[in-house]
Amino acid sequence: MNRFDVWLVMKIPEKGRVVDNLGLCTIVTPDELIELPNLIVAPMTTESEKLASRVECRFDNAIGYIMVDQLRTIDKFCFIKKLGELESDVQLRLCDCLLEFFAL
Repeated sequence: MNRFDVWLVMKIPEKGRVVDNLGLCTIVTPDELIELPNLIVAPMTTESEKLASRVECRFDNAIGYIMVDQLRTIDKFCFIKKLGELESDVQLRLCDCLLEFFAL
């Protein structure tokens, strides 16, 4: 598991692997903290409003959005399958968005 990996995850462990409980997320936890039992992720969607907290990306031949305003911490046992990694230009835009989102 590494920062900027895209994973299929269970959003609510109590609901198990039902279809509406599964979703794509990208890991935003810094690599230095990747050994922790929980990771910070940003959910991904193909439907979104144009918001400053959403980073547009192309993944698996679909245009979608990384939802920085929906960050959550997920236990590693909820990660089901690695699906890929964000392109380097998307990684940079995501980092910029995170910096702006948490600016004081």
